[in-house]
Amino acid sequence: MRNLISTKLNHGIGSVGDLPIPFETVLNVSAWVIILTFVFLKISWKESILTSEERFFSNNQSIYGKLFGFIIFFLLIAPGLIGNEEPTTSLAPFILWIFLWIGVPVLGLLFGDLYAKFNPLNIFLSNDNKPNSVYVACGLFISLTWFELVWRKPGNPFHIGIVFFLLFVAVNGFKLFLNKTSIEIDPLLLLHHLYSKLKIVNSRPVFKNLLQNISNLSKLKGMEYFILLMIGTVTYDGLRGTVFWYNQFGTRVYDLIFSTLAFIGINLLLIAFYRFACYFAIKVSNSDYSLNEVSLTFAHTMLPIAFAYHVTHYLSLLLFESQTFFYRLNDPIGTGANLFGIDDVTVVYFLSPVALWTIQVTITLLGHMLSVVLAHDLSVKLFGHEKSDKTQYIFLFITVALTLQALFVLSVP
Repeated sequence: MRNLISTKLNHGIGSVGDLPIPFETVLNVSAWVIILTFVFLKISWKESILTSEERFFSNNQSIYGKLFGFIIFFLLIAPGLIGNEEPTTSLAPFILWIFLWIGVPVLGLLFGDLYAKFNPLNIFLSNDNKPNSVYVACGLFISLTWFELVWRKPGNPFHIGIVFFLLFVAVNGFKLFLNKTSIEIDPLLLLHHLYSKLKIVNSRPVFKNLLQNISNLSKLKGMEYFILLMIGTVTYDGLRGTVFWYNQFGTRVYDLIFSTLAFIGINLLLIAFYRFACYFAIKVSNSDYSLNEVSLTFAHTMLPIAFAYHVTHYLSLLLFESQTFFYRLNDPIGTGANLFGIDDVTVVYFLSPVALWTIQVTITLLGHMLSVVLAHDLSVKLFGHEKSDKTQYIFLFITVALTLQALFVLSVP
């Protein structure tokens, strides 16, 4: 059996020579697709068609949801604390990094926010106060992704058990002692809630309702930072898996301190560019909006990019490693059980590297194009059609840069 959890994912398709078309052509065409989308919107999209209505959601769980959430919580904690399994056979890394991290968000495209219905961090305490900010969720999210991307053993069942238990204590501690709501502090709940905004099963007109659903993102303080962290963390992971990264920094890439600084640095750099784009839009438009106001208002425009990054980055993990579910469930907590009599499993790689690459590139481009559409509509609403293109120059630059970076990671070993 080939295991993907216990090793670093290979996000490219092997080598540049494996590409169906030259890599330079991929970059050039992709950049022009984004730019021409921008130009087309300037010519044809002269009035905003989207309304912004802050929509909060209920995370109340049924008794069955709480029961399922408790089972998930138990299976995340117990294998590492009771059993002695390797990541290749344990159910805990499967539940965290495949089921919760990528499987449920993809299902959210069809069914909306499923995670809230069984959230294992919300099975004991709930708080229905009106949320205000997501800064705590940002901090816990960056900690969780540091564990996934920088820590050397993110698939170790014992480490997963400890980390998830600490996350459970932190989330419920903030609820109990600081009266925070789940959406303000729970990074997994907020992550799934944001991705559910891209639900593609809508009433007609489907595309407009999709845009409308994304634009109705709750304006909680710090929301833009959470979305940017969603992009920045995956950007770091993609880059550090390339030969280019190793050639630049050598054996330092294996150093925990260096990796931590690089991880933080890339996220801060992305946030700085985004804030500068907001500042530029204010100055060019001569508007009276504050920087924080514009920064938060444009938060939803980056969400499609975050989702595209997330899906393309973990797609191979979802498609192939998910086939090991019953093999891992055969001994759910690592006590030597053999529930189904399964001794081994074969992972079927039913997609060729080129087919997988084509899907990843397509999703990447669609996410960035959707981001350009959302940003244009909002800029028309805030700054007027005449100034809308000028205010978006830096945003366009960031979008093109993120597109090329994502394609570089997908296409170059």
